Amino acid sequence: MNSFRYGLPLPVRSQIADEIEYFRSYYENLHPTVFLSYEREAFYALDGGDFRVTFDENILYRKYDFSLAGKVYGTPLLKKGETLMEIKTAGGLPLWMSHELNRLRVYRTSFSKYGLAYQHMMTNTSMENSRRILHVC
Repeated sequence: MNSFRYGLPLPVRSQIADEIEYFRSYYENLHPTVFLSYEREAFYALDGGDFRVTFDENILYRKYDFSLAGKVYGTPLLKKGETLMEIKTAGGLPLWMSHELNRLRVYRTSFSKYGLAYQHMMTNTSMENSRRILHVC
């Protein structure tokens, strides 16, 4: 993502590119520190409501190579076979969904892909520093 690093316009025009450009102008010293990628399946209500369910898999992060055009690789945030389900709605949860979640014993929790990647990076940095200290002593 050299265009980002050097203040050049992004090569692709899209909603996400526009959002990135807005943040870049608002936070002048903003620079990338982590790259997150994931495979998402999104489902939404056909009745025009705002109810939506997304499933994210293969959630990966890396601290370098921020190119959007590169290959998909990085350190996984979830264990093999795990999937993140996110339910989005401005109003209440539909009753049928509430019943299904209760039946399956699926309960609300908070989760941040970026926050977990940050924790992983801090843990790995701390472990690397400990190894260096142990090696030097």
